[in-house]
Amino acid sequence: MLLALLLAAAEAPADSITRYCGGGATGGGGGLRLDADGSATTLRRPRAGAPLVQVPTESGTTYAEVARLLEAARFERLARGEPSNMTCSITWQRGGWSHQVRWGIGRVPAALQPAFRALEMPAR
Repeated sequence: MLLALLLAAAEAPADSITRYCGGGATGGGGGLRLDADGSATTLRRPRAGAPLVQVPTESGTTYAEVARLLEAARFERLARGEPSNMTCSITWQRGGWSHQVRWGIGRVPAALQPAFRALEMPAR
């Protein structure tokens, strides 16, 4: 029993907050993932079906800062939303729980605008 609990804990996803936008003609997209351990990763997919490219990066914000914005927006109570031709989303994983809110590009829900702006991808 103890071994099963340890294995389950080891397999639990790390706490993270991800902003991602993609779709359209190519199906590609990109975004930013902030992990609770302080790391940040730029995400890029050149086209649908291509592997997701993950590159460690620096971010102008932290997981804790964005988590506070999502809590203020009552993120876990927001409706999942619908995909569109070009879809953006914020996904929050913590403690084995996950919730995603998505919307058509350019139509960020008002409650999520501060968090979405905080998750801007770093300039290259």
